[in-house]
Amino acid sequence: MDYAGIDARNLRFPVNRPLTEAERNEQLDPTRSTGVAPRIGLSLVKFNSTYIELVDRWYPVKGFNVWLSVMGALAFAPTSLYLLINLIILGEPFREDERWILWSFWIAIVPLSIFIIAGIVWLFRSECFRWTHYPMRVDRRSRQIHFFRHDGTVATGAWDRLFFFMGESTTPPIGRTNDLRVHFLSDDGGTVIETFSLGYEYMGERQDLLGLWEYIRQYMYGTESDVARLCELVPLCMPVHDRKEGFVFGVARTFANFIHWPWVHLLASLPFGFIAIGRWLAMATSQVPRWPAEIEAASMVGDQDRYRRDWRDNLPLGFMEKTWPLICTAVGLLTAIGILYVIEQALALRG
Repeated sequence: MDYAGIDARNLRFPVNRPLTEAERNEQLDPTRSTGVAPRIGLSLVKFNSTYIELVDRWYPVKGFNVWLSVMGALAFAPTSLYLLINLIILGEPFREDERWILWSFWIAIVPLSIFIIAGIVWLFRSECFRWTHYPMRVDRRSRQIHFFRHDGTVATGAWDRLFFFMGESTTPPIGRTNDLRVHFLSDDGGTVIETFSLGYEYMGERQDLLGLWEYIRQYMYGTESDVARLCELVPLCMPVHDRKEGFVFGVARTFANFIHWPWVHLLASLPFGFIAIGRWLAMATSQVPRWPAEIEAASMVGDQDRYRRDWRDNLPLGFMEKTWPLICTAVGLLTAIGILYVIEQALALRG
């Protein structure tokens, strides 16, 4: 999955460097229309006439790293325990003149095992015991953007001084992907101090990203009638404001990337079902992000705001959005149980 920019070595966006020519060529001018129809997709948390709040680029794929780490642990643990007990504790089945095998285990296998265990723990911790998401608040009244960092602090930048551009990353095995990116620049206007991803379309095209950018751009520069029109384009608000995402919506969000291909849901029900469970575990163990009091006070929204939207205003999810993904999750879990049963019976027959 695409985790470019996450707070981890080799994945963080590079900073304290000069702007590249490629970034200058991909710069997005907030004052000029791209000519693409605005769209918000499944990026919105809150909408009102003062600000919009968006989810981070890793929110769509949350749960994948948890699933991968658990699968790795289940595959690695039995072999490791067997080798530990028989080679380290019992020292069997080697004769005295074969002890060099035991020493080879210590020299080669133990460091490799530590490396694998560290990788499994990192994958698990990249999503669990963190934050449910890393929101971004685009405030049209103060003309500022607030970014929630991985460490719980907040970065605030003036809209008119930020450098917007179409970013590009290469993440194996996904390959090359794009996202809307924002640079905080130094006073010289050419040195990158900090970078954030403003928008991301998982499995989306460049045109989809331009539509997302156009939505944000029009929100910041539009009139009240434009705000009303953009409000009508809101399909769904992610249910992560002041709460943790529930299991049912987590299943729906996991399968939502392929909603137009329900047969893919069924074929991929085994991994997707466990990814959905991993997503629930990540959400359950993480904290809900809270904006500092001064940001909440500066962007206070009155009850009379007729454009006020959040998860409470969502329409009920239909069969294809909710029920079908739940069915596929159950199919995936039953398939896993069936596979384990077949393996157990095969081992019993061999015994």
